[in-house]
Amino acid sequence: MINNRMILYSLFVVSSSTLCFEILATRITSVIFVNHFAFIIISLAILGLSLGAIFAHYYFDKRKPTSLVSSLTKNLIILSISYLVFFLFSSIDAIATNYFLYFATIIIPFFLSGIFYANVFKHFAHISYKIYGADLIGSATGSILAIALITYLNPSNGILAISILLISVALSISISQYNKLYNVISFFITLSLLGFLSLNGQNSILKKIPIGEFAEKDFHFTYPNRNIQKIITDSRWSIYGRADLVEYNHQDVVRHLFIDGAAGTPMLRFDGNLNNQDPILSKLLLESSGFVPLLFLQPNEKNNMLVIGPGGGREILGGLLTGVSNIVGIEINPDFVNVVKDNESFNGGIYSQFPNIKIKIGEGRQYVKRSKENYDIIFMSLPSTQQLQSIDNFALSENHLLTVEAIEDYLNNLTDEGRLIFTMHNTWELKRLIVTIIKAFEKTGLNANNIFDHLIIFESEYAPSIIVQKKPYSREQIGNRFQLMNTLIEEAPDLTYVPYFWDILKNTTVNNFLRRIKNGNTNSLNVIIDSYDFDLKPVSDDNPYFFNIEKGIPSLYSKLTIFVLILCLVVLVVPFLSIRKSVSDNDYNNMILLILLFTSIGVGFMMIEISLFQKLILYLGSPTISLSVLLSSLLIGMGVGSYKINSISFKTIRKKIGLTCGIIIGLGLIVIFLFPIILDYLLPYNLMLRAIVTFVLMLPFGFFLGIPFPSLLDLLNKNGLNEFIPWMYGINGSMSVLGSILAVLLSMSTGYTPSFLVGLTFYLLVCLITLSPTMARTFPK
Repeated sequence: MINNRMILYSLFVVSSSTLCFEILATRITSVIFVNHFAFIIISLAILGLSLGAIFAHYYFDKRKPTSLVSSLTKNLIILSISYLVFFLFSSIDAIATNYFLYFATIIIPFFLSGIFYANVFKHFAHISYKIYGADLIGSATGSILAIALITYLNPSNGILAISILLISVALSISISQYNKLYNVISFFITLSLLGFLSLNGQNSILKKIPIGEFAEKDFHFTYPNRNIQKIITDSRWSIYGRADLVEYNHQDVVRHLFIDGAAGTPMLRFDGNLNNQDPILSKLLLESSGFVPLLFLQPNEKNNMLVIGPGGGREILGGLLTGVSNIVGIEINPDFVNVVKDNESFNGGIYSQFPNIKIKIGEGRQYVKRSKENYDIIFMSLPSTQQLQSIDNFALSENHLLTVEAIEDYLNNLTDEGRLIFTMHNTWELKRLIVTIIKAFEKTGLNANNIFDHLIIFESEYAPSIIVQKKPYSREQIGNRFQLMNTLIEEAPDLTYVPYFWDILKNTTVNNFLRRIKNGNTNSLNVIIDSYDFDLKPVSDDNPYFFNIEKGIPSLYSKLTIFVLILCLVVLVVPFLSIRKSVSDNDYNNMILLILLFTSIGVGFMMIEISLFQKLILYLGSPTISLSVLLSSLLIGMGVGSYKINSISFKTIRKKIGLTCGIIIGLGLIVIFLFPIILDYLLPYNLMLRAIVTFVLMLPFGFFLGIPFPSLLDLLNKNGLNEFIPWMYGINGSMSVLGSILAVLLSMSTGYTPSFLVGLTFYLLVCLITLSPTMARTFPK
C-alpha cells in the first residue's frame, strides 16, 4: 500500500536530483560546447519534462494508487540509469562532441522525470498543494546540493553520486514492506559508494571531459601552429567552471589559465627579482597594449592600482615592474588565485610574496561600488568571455562590468590624477566602449564635449586598449608620451589616438569612428551608431548585453524561438484535436480557458524568475550567490505557500487563484521598484547580511507564487478533470520554455525591468479570467 508520505518523499528526491542534474550537466556542457549550447539545456530540461508529461497523458491508463509502487520503483531505477549513461558518455570524445548523441543523453532523464511528475500529479491531485510543495522544496535542495557536489567532487562525479542516491531510494521503497535488515544493508552499501566518491574528491574517475573545438575555445587557438602540444597540468572544478593550467612543449615562458577552455589568461615566468628583469619577459610585456600605458605614469600617478579580473597575473606583474606602490587585484574565480599561488616557483610569487600586492576574491563591479578608496589606476583586461561562467544559465553570459553606470562608478573611484585602462578583445568592442564612456561622462557632469581630450588609444591585432583619464590630457603630457613611444621596441602596440596630434597618427577604423563623432553633434551620435552593421549602442545595468554584437534579435534566439513556438503548438494542438471528438462543446470551451490559464502561469513565472535573477547579481556581487539566494528563497516560499494555502478557507478555488494573482502583482511591483533601493542602501554592509535580507524580502513573493499552479490542479480535480492533468502539466512546462526565450528577447531589446513587468501582466490575465463571470459559470467549484 503506497501512502502519501512515501509519495512526498519520492517526489522530493526526484525534484532534487532533476535540478541538480540540470546544473551539473550545464557545467559539463560549458566545457565541451559554447555558451548558447549550455543555455539550450534550460529548454531541453523543460522540453523533456513536458514531453514526459504528454507521453504519460497518452500512454498510461488510469491506475489505482496502490498499483503505483512498482511503477514508481521502476521509474526511479531507470532515471538513475539514465544519469549513469550520461556520466559514461560525457567522457567519450566521439559521443560528447556529437550534438545529437550528447543532447539525447541529456533530454532522456528529464523525459523520465516528466513521466514521474505527471503520474504523481494525476493520481494525487487531491493533495496537489502538498505535492507541489514537496516538488519545490526538493528543487531548492537540488540547487544547493549541486553547488556542494561541484565544489567537493566535480560535475561528473556529482552525477554519479545522484545516480547512486536514486538507486538507493528506489530500493528502499521497493523493499520497505520486507525485512528492515534489507534497508540497513542498502543504506550501508550506498554510504560506502558515496564515501569512496568523497575520498576520490575532484579526481576524474573516467577520462577528463573533453574541450570542444570551437572558435571561442582559446585553448585550441592560443598558438597558430596546431602541432604545438598542450599539456593540462592542473584542473580544478568550481561553480565558475573548470579552471585548467596549460603548459606547452615549445616554450616555458608563458603558461595559460583557461576557464572551460576559453578566456585564456597568461601567467608569465618571473624570478621575483625586480632589479634584474628577464629580457624575454620585458619583450612580452612591451608587446601588450595594456602594459605600455603604465610606462607613461609619473610617480604621483601610481600610488595605487585596482586590477579587475587579474587572472594569471600579467597586469599585476606589469604594475609591480613599473613601480606602482600598492596593487589590489579583485578576482571572482578563487581557483585562478590558488593556481597562481601554487605555481609561485614559476611566477615569482606575485600573489603571495610581495607585501604591496593584495588579491581579493569577489566580483569587480561589486567591489568598486562598496570601496571607499580612490585609485590612481583602475585596470580591466579582457573582462569577459562568451563562455557560461556560473552555474546559472539564466545569466546569459553577460555582466555589469561595462555598463554606463559601471563607468560612472569607476570614474567616481578615481583620484584626481586617475585613469581607467581597458583592454578589449577587438575594435568593435572598443567602439562600443567609447560610446558607453561618452554617455557616462554626460551623466557624471564631466565635459562630454571635450571627451576626446580624456582618451588615448593603443591598437594591436587582437587586444586594443583605451586609457580614460579623469582630467583632460595637457599638451605637455601628450608630448612626453610621444617621446617615450619612440624609445620602445618595434613590436610595441601602435599609438593610434591622442588628443591634439590626431592627424599625424596612423589612420584606423577607430580613428574614423572618433572623427565622425567629433565632427557631428550629440544628436548625430545615434545616427552614427545606427550606420554600423554591429550593435554599438551603450548598455545599462538593466540591459547589460555589451558583448551581443547583433542588432535586433540574435539569429540564435530567432531560430530557438521558432523551434519553441512549434513545440508549444504541438503540445497544445495535438491533444486538443484528439479530445475534440470526445467532449461536448461546453467542455471544449472549458479546455480553452484552462489552456490559457496554464499558459499564462508558465510564461509569466519564467519571465519573472529570469528577470529577477539578473537584477540581483548587481547587489549580491555574484551570479552564483544571486542564483542560490533567489532559488532557495522563491522555491522555499513557494513550497510553504503551496503547502499552507489549503488550510485557508476560500469560497471557491477560482477566487483563491484570482486574489492570489492580484497579490502577486502588487508584491511584484514592490520587488522590482522598491527592493533595489533597499539593497543599494545595504551595499556598504557585508555580503552575508545582504544575502539574508534578500532571502527574507523574497520569501513573501515566493509564498504567493506557489499558490496558482497547485490551485489550478485542484480546480481540475474538484471538477472531475483529473485525466487532463498530465496534459496541462506539459502545457505549463512547454510555455515555461517560451517564457525563458521571451525573457531573453525582451531583456535584450528593452531591459530586465520591462521583461519583469510583462511577466506580471500574465498573472494579471490569470486574475481577470478566474474572477470573470464566464469562469464562474464554467467552473462553479
